[in-house]
Amino acid sequence: MKTHRILALSAALLALAATARAHFVWLERDADTGKSAAYFGEWAAGLRETQDGYLKLIAAPKALASDGTALPVDIQNDRIAIDTANAAAGDLRLTNLYFPEKGKNLVHYQAKLGRADTAASLDLELVPANAGSNTFTLLLRGEPVADEDVVLFTSSGWNRTFKTDANGKVTLETPWPGQCVVEVGHVEQKPGEHDGRAYEAIRHVHTVTFDAK
Repeated sequence: MKTHRILALSAALLALAATARAHFVWLERDADTGKSAAYFGEWAAGLRETQDGYLKLIAAPKALASDGTALPVDIQNDRIAIDTANAAAGDLRLTNLYFPEKGKNLVHYQAKLGRADTAASLDLELVPANAGSNTFTLLLRGEPVADEDVVLFTSSGWNRTFKTDANGKVTLETPWPGQCVVEVGHVEQKPGEHDGRAYEAIRHVHTVTFDAK
C-alpha cells in the first residue's frame, strides 16, 4: 500500500513538471475595459489555468511598467490582474520564478505585452528593431541568442516556428490581422541558489503579446 502511494505521488510530481514545461505565462489587455492581466496555460488551445489547477505555480509575480516601476498585482482565481492606472506608456512586463519541488532547473517566466520598447529589461527578451516592428533581436542579459526557436501563435489559428540567426535576429510573418503571442524558451547553463535551494540551470520562458495589423 505504501509503495502504491509513493508511485502515485511520483506520477503526480512528474505530471506537474510536464505541465509546467508545456505551459507559459502571457499578458493580455481587455479591449473593452483597458485592464491588463497575466494568464498561465496554453494560449493556442484556449487553456487558462485557475487556482484549482496550475495557476498556483505563479505564486510570486512581479509586474513592471515600461520605466521599470513596480505595479500592483492581484492574484485572482483565473488570472493575475495588474493595476496599470499609473503606469508609464510603453510595454508591460511580468516575471515569476518557479522552482519545481523535485526539479534541478529554476524556471523563469517572463511575459511582455506590446512591442514599443526598443531596449530590453527582462533577462530574456525579444526586442523589436523599431516600435511595432516584426523584426526582433533575442537578447539574454543583453547578449544575442543565436539559433533559437521562436514560435508564433495567431488568433487566426495559423502558427509557425521561426529561428534566430547568428546575430539573434528574427523576422516574424504575420499574414493576418489579430492577436499574436510569441513564445521562446532558452536554457541558461548558470547554476545558483534560490530560496536556499541550489539549481543547475535556468530555464527561461519568454512571451510577447501584440496585435498584428
